[in-house]
Amino acid sequence: MYRLESQNMRIGFDAQARLVMLSIAEGNIISAAPETSFRMIFKRGENWENTVVSAGQEFTVTAEKNALLFHTDTLIHSGGTVDIGLTLTARLDGDTVRFSAEIDNREPDAWVTDFEYPYIGVVRTLSEGPRGKGPDLLFPIQSGMRVQDIGQFLSGHKSRKVGSSNFGSGPCREITNCSFGTTYPGYASMQWMALEGDGRSLFLQSHDADHHVTDLRVLGAPGDDGDVTLVMDKLAFVRSGEVWQAPDAVLSLYEGTWHRGADIYSQWAKTWRPTHEKPEWVKNMNGYYLVIMKQQFGVEMWPYNTIPKLYELAKDTGCDTVGLFGWYDSGHDNQYPDLKVSESLGGARALTDGIREVQQAGGSVTLYYQGHLIDTTTDFYKNGGDRYVCRSKDGIPYLEWYNKAHNSSYLKYYTNKSFATSCPCCPEWQELMKEKADWVQSFGPDGILYDQIGGMPPRPCFDERHPHPKGKPSLSMPGGRKLLMDGIQRRTKELDSQFGFFSEHITDVYSAYLDGVHGISSYPSGEGDWGSGTESIHNYPELFRYCFPETIITIRNPRPYIEKRAVNYACVYGFRFEMEIRYDADCEDVLTRRYERENTYAKKAGDLRRRHWELLGLGRFVDSLPLKQDNVAVLAKTFESADKLAVVMWNDTELPQKVNLEVPGWSLEAVDSPEGPREGPPRTMEPQQLIVQLFGRDKA
Repeated sequence: MYRLESQNMRIGFDAQARLVMLSIAEGNIISAAPETSFRMIFKRGENWENTVVSAGQEFTVTAEKNALLFHTDTLIHSGGTVDIGLTLTARLDGDTVRFSAEIDNREPDAWVTDFEYPYIGVVRTLSEGPRGKGPDLLFPIQSGMRVQDIGQFLSGHKSRKVGSSNFGSGPCREITNCSFGTTYPGYASMQWMALEGDGRSLFLQSHDADHHVTDLRVLGAPGDDGDVTLVMDKLAFVRSGEVWQAPDAVLSLYEGTWHRGADIYSQWAKTWRPTHEKPEWVKNMNGYYLVIMKQQFGVEMWPYNTIPKLYELAKDTGCDTVGLFGWYDSGHDNQYPDLKVSESLGGARALTDGIREVQQAGGSVTLYYQGHLIDTTTDFYKNGGDRYVCRSKDGIPYLEWYNKAHNSSYLKYYTNKSFATSCPCCPEWQELMKEKADWVQSFGPDGILYDQIGGMPPRPCFDERHPHPKGKPSLSMPGGRKLLMDGIQRRTKELDSQFGFFSEHITDVYSAYLDGVHGISSYPSGEGDWGSGTESIHNYPELFRYCFPETIITIRNPRPYIEKRAVNYACVYGFRFEMEIRYDADCEDVLTRRYERENTYAKKAGDLRRRHWELLGLGRFVDSLPLKQDNVAVLAKTFESADKLAVVMWNDTELPQKVNLEVPGWSLEAVDSPEGPREGPPRTMEPQQLIVQLFGRDKA
């Protein structure tokens, strides 16, 4: 075994560079060697899936100060040898291991597509003594997920939920078998994942400032109740003659919660994540009232002269911003990017007047535009716009289909609208999107929402006419999006420093360019899931909110009302409210005030936030770190601002819950709720009750 030791950690590797020992005490949390230390896939000839693993490689091992280097000039695989050099490096610093790698591709006809390194496992428990509980997985799908006892979840019958076979216990060769994963950037919001259990955290993060397309994957084993291996697959696309330095992967094992690893990640993100001043109205937005004015198949629901009425309805739900979708002549999800004002909805003058009337009443308005999709039936696409689409390895445009049928089975099943996805690297597309900001702003709104460019799966583009960063397909979407969104952010502020720029999906890289995020998967899991142990998997928005609390995110809510749990969830985590009026039946619901009870509660909760906006709207979300609260059934989250602190508490169960809250270093000053101020701190909380406690810092 090759070993490295510090005062805080011991690590060990075998001759294949597999991690076989990881310890911060006297034991070892690695229960068995992983199947490999790395995996490389390369294309040669017509074969896209030549696979290389660590087995059979003849590494030369060199020890440097606090580091081990495993090097080979030539790699061995099932088809023989390939003239690709590989160096794997593990460097120990305190209780952190930094993994790096170099690929030297000298093979004339080889193109390295995938590179997986390191493999962290096999882990069954984070305890180094008697086996403890299997660790939970913290995973960055959108705002975050938590999977309880991930090893158990991936084994046996539970693994079928994530793609394994139900035809016996033998091996299944699909890549999704007994695994849990997604791609970054989008749907994954960050480049890290962690295991937490037995009072410890194992935190793996990628420090990839180029943001290569990455597959974050957690591996289990069929029928083996507990095996867990963490791995990240970078789409490297290393061409012949290229030497590629893999982005560093940073591994930490320590006593304590995931927050410490998240601090390392968020501090690293500051080295590449741009900042800008958000418009004041966006910073002070409490809720987003999203309305589709004309639907995809021609149903006109809200003429332009109803825009002021929409704002009145929005205010009744605690929302102060109206987001107009489908405001253009073709209706929603049609004719992108060839949009024009609808004469049948009232014409440009009525649109402008309606927006101005909302602003004069104290509200804000955004107009929708599509920044990702190109309608394949448009003149734009047929007359040269197809040059700007993202193409697969076979030269075929990546297509997406969207159908907004509401009542018609014919429309639902036989009329899917086809869209090609744009390649954001194209300068012409970037310029077009900036020009569209000019056009939209001419109608006087407070901002523009470019749909989908804040996320979506990061498909590699193989059209070599496009200027992809470093010539890599895997940087086309992330690198191009950064250029596209930076250009839009700059253009909107040139037009007006208070002109807002919104998009949807939650990612660390794209949200840096946005003023507001139309949040995807920002909603509560089942009632009572939090810490109950009854559900294997639930949303865990602490992850993104803690790392990037300055990001303004709405809760995605495709309903014509805001249910009480969604309101409480938004208040606890600092999300902005949202409700969506999408179909003609929704119009009747809001006009007849069918959901008066739900919306009245949302208005009261919005007023509660307004009373303490410096903390609940503008304060920094710090999760539960300063708190001592022994009832896991009660969610308690903290917002800080200077010498003030607010704790928002929510009983998301069907039973009354006892409360025993302590905030060391802070003194209670007031207690408030949607129903109004309260006398003293609560000792018991009723089902679905929301309470805010306000504190001042103790004076030394």
